[in-house]
Amino acid sequence: MEHKNAAWAGTVLVGLVLLGVLCACGRGAPSHHSAEQVSLAIVGYNYTSKYIDSFSVNGQGGGNIFVSSPTSGGGIVCCASYRPGSLIKTVHIRWQSGACYFKEQSSLSKQMFDTIYPFYTEQDVPVEVLAANDPQYMEVHFYPDGSIKAAITEKISPPRLSLDERRNDRTRFPPCPNDRKPKD
Repeated sequence: MEHKNAAWAGTVLVGLVLLGVLCACGRGAPSHHSAEQVSLAIVGYNYTSKYIDSFSVNGQGGGNIFVSSPTSGGGIVCCASYRPGSLIKTVHIRWQSGACYFKEQSSLSKQMFDTIYPFYTEQDVPVEVLAANDPQYMEVHFYPDGSIKAAITEKISPPRLSLDERRNDRTRFPPCPNDRKPKD
């Protein structure tokens, strides 16, 4: 009987040691392969002087962004995908960087009206991961010098620049060459 109890106690002890080892492996930095993918809300900050009608992060729509005020960054939309603990170096940003307008005739009323033709720019942007534990937001900051910065954060950040709201350029886009829709 003593032999059976000793064997059972040894089995329990080995089981407890293995359980402790397995539990310890789950602690610390998240595994690159075990962390579940999360959806980050996309937040845009526009420090330029022009309204950005649309932008995207890795093909996910970021919406439109008005010129940021001293206290407000811009728009929030859903969602960019991110796997916490993964090594993310860059994101691909596409945004409306300008436009022109051309005259177009309505097929129904035959009236002429102005149609906006947008121009887009694309750029790979480095990502700063500021939220190791609880990532919630993908921030995209458009600066007046044309540079863009991206960050993954836990909370919505205040605007990084406090610029005068009067910088908002509301001038009309120029007419397209020959008042025609540009060829794609």
